[in-house]
Amino acid sequence: MNVGTRTAIWIGLAVALSTVTAPNFPWLVNESVGDAFGGLFVAIPIAALLTLVFALRWKEFATAVAAEGGIGARLPMRIAGGAAIAVLAALEPLTGSNLAASGIALVITFYAASLVVNPSTARFMLPYAAVYGAAVGAPAVLLWAFGEPLAALSSGLSAKLAGMAGLPVVWQGTQFQLLSKTGDVVTGVVTPGCSSLSSVTMFLGLLALMHLDMKKSLPPTVKLALAGVLVLTMLDSVRILILLWVGYEYGPAAMWGLHDWIGYAMFLGFFLAALPVYFRMGGSNSRVSPSPRVPVTRI
Repeated sequence: MNVGTRTAIWIGLAVALSTVTAPNFPWLVNESVGDAFGGLFVAIPIAALLTLVFALRWKEFATAVAAEGGIGARLPMRIAGGAAIAVLAALEPLTGSNLAASGIALVITFYAASLVVNPSTARFMLPYAAVYGAAVGAPAVLLWAFGEPLAALSSGLSAKLAGMAGLPVVWQGTQFQLLSKTGDVVTGVVTPGCSSLSSVTMFLGLLALMHLDMKKSLPPTVKLALAGVLVLTMLDSVRILILLWVGYEYGPAAMWGLHDWIGYAMFLGFFLAALPVYFRMGGSNSRVSPSPRVPVTRI
């Protein structure tokens, strides 16, 4: 069986099993993303970026798949994958009520399905499963721990920027109000979900995948991670400033229409700008040290 067929079987099996282990995931994502962006469609390019990062190591993945034996090969690994899927199916009433838990169940389902179909890819797929799982589960924890402080920080920075721009905005903590030129009152609140937390966690997850794929040494990855956190925090305040300006000039309908996609567009632009920077930073951690010279005995 060739690599393409095995890969198609793996993806098909994982998708089919996810309807049992994480049936509520699409609805939960649509509900969550819809609150911030107005629909699920904006998650598609993010999924495409993740797919692209995975595709960078296709040759390595294909080499592992090509080494697969028959259905009886690596049987313990296949059994472990099947057992993981059975456990997830039993836990679905619990995981299906929460976006983070449902997303982690989906990631584990794809990993477990790879163990069943292509057990030789277990080591290759594990870092991806770990990063994907962390990217799905971490925002909920971070939102609880840091959401309010980050919302306050974004509001404070936005208030200063709005004052410098001369916008007549009245702030009360994270709430704002202004009278637009159209005569409409524009009000809103910077919630934890509207802070830079989502873009920061998404960037760090993608950066972790690039670190794996490009086999970069750790220092440049850490430097870009720290720079990304700072820049994305500032960009979130710039985003709020742009929304306030649009609300002031054109009214609340225009502001909320822009709100549906501007954060996503700014993040995508930042990520595409960070890619070539990361390519040029530092070196690889996969350097092969020169082999010592072995004395040759002449006969």
